[in-house]
Amino acid sequence: MKRLFVLAATLLSLNYMFAQDTIVAQVVSEEELSDKPKNGGKVTLKPYGFVRDYLYYDSRQTFNTNAGLFEQIPKDESFVGEYDMNGESEMNFLAITTRLGLNMSGVRALNADVTAKIEADFCGFTGNNFMIRLRQAYYKMQWRGKKHSLLMGQAWHPMTGDLPEVLALASGSPFQPFSRSPQLRYDYKLGRMNFTYAALWQFQYKTVGPTDKDTIVYTYNDIQYKSVVGPIGYDPKYNKIPEMFLGVDYSNNGFKIGYGLDILSIVPRKTASLTHEDLVLTDNGVERDENGNPKMEKKKRVVNVSERLTTFSPMLYVNYAKNKFSLKAKGLLAENTGHLSMYNGFGVSGVNEDFSQEYTPIRSLTGWIDLCYGSKFKVNLFGGFSKNLGAKDELYEGNRIFARNSVKNIDYMWRICPAVSYTVSGVTFGLEYELTNVGYGDSINSWADVEATRDVFNNRLCAMLKYAW
Repeated sequence: MKRLFVLAATLLSLNYMFAQDTIVAQVVSEEELSDKPKNGGKVTLKPYGFVRDYLYYDSRQTFNTNAGLFEQIPKDESFVGEYDMNGESEMNFLAITTRLGLNMSGVRALNADVTAKIEADFCGFTGNNFMIRLRQAYYKMQWRGKKHSLLMGQAWHPMTGDLPEVLALASGSPFQPFSRSPQLRYDYKLGRMNFTYAALWQFQYKTVGPTDKDTIVYTYNDIQYKSVVGPIGYDPKYNKIPEMFLGVDYSNNGFKIGYGLDILSIVPRKTASLTHEDLVLTDNGVERDENGNPKMEKKKRVVNVSERLTTFSPMLYVNYAKNKFSLKAKGLLAENTGHLSMYNGFGVSGVNEDFSQEYTPIRSLTGWIDLCYGSKFKVNLFGGFSKNLGAKDELYEGNRIFARNSVKNIDYMWRICPAVSYTVSGVTFGLEYELTNVGYGDSINSWADVEATRDVFNNRLCAMLKYAW
């Protein structure tokens, strides 16, 4: 059944690629072909960007990136005696999220208006070296009548659409999906409805997978094997099928409701390195030591394995905006969405005779709501909640799980985040408070359910100053 789905998904992707040629041909045939650029052949370039400073304080250590600016959840307690090693507070002041961008327009090709964007910041750093980082780089073709559009390049993942109005760099993550991915995205507008199909590849935001430190032990024919795997996880060399997104939304008078489905198919491993102990045999039989015990030797071999895990993550969202008021809400039934900066993953559910492994997704029910009022002076309130729903199938012995930051013992999490900001002449002053709580557990059962939970809180106070142009 799984291979049938993989075949169907491949055919769907191929059908999509051929469909693009059909769509282009249809649109071009409807109107006279005109590739002449607008504005007398001049391409319009519009630079934009901002200088942004963040000052933040955390009451305890957190899981974060970008030197602590992209903060997600507090770390679990880690006691040495009576001292919690993760209980230390942290404070920092940084301007690395300063952004530069360039919008390009004025070109026509295949009777479509062509626009492009390139955007960068300074978060691509290693150690103390801050470097420019690619955020977005794509071009978009919009045909006359604005019914058909095709986007090609790196842009926001469709699951991240309609971000909440928070000040924090994480934009509501991990309750809100967060990812930018190379993609081919086609949109078709029919009245007040918009249909979306996207084929995506992973780049900066990747699925977590096995590493060379992950092992699993199992027994065949009375021989105990220890399987050690290499650091593969998501690798485009092996994942021939792109991630896919299907979506539809309806808009009317400031109200928008939409549904999306993300389909991810990964290859966790291509090879398995096996080790086991076997008897040392000679011409006279089993070799023995000085005590008469049979001698054992460790044997190693590498075998090729065929593995794949396909997961489905549906999403429902609503937006409403009128005058100075806006409301946004989103809910997901998420399966293995670590590549969307979310805290779930997948686990080993079985081992086959050819040493390949079966996998099952770890699921979570996640949602958030965001209320905002104002124009120059804004007041915002964000609330998010996530509940671990466990594994889809029972886990194999040892409960081997692969998850974001290797965090496997989260039962639930929630966040309350009020913020105020004031903007004048392109300058924005903002102040935000985040209270994030995670229910960590002491143990995990064979269904990835977390037991014996305790609450771990982080208080984050963030001040932001931004000058945009």
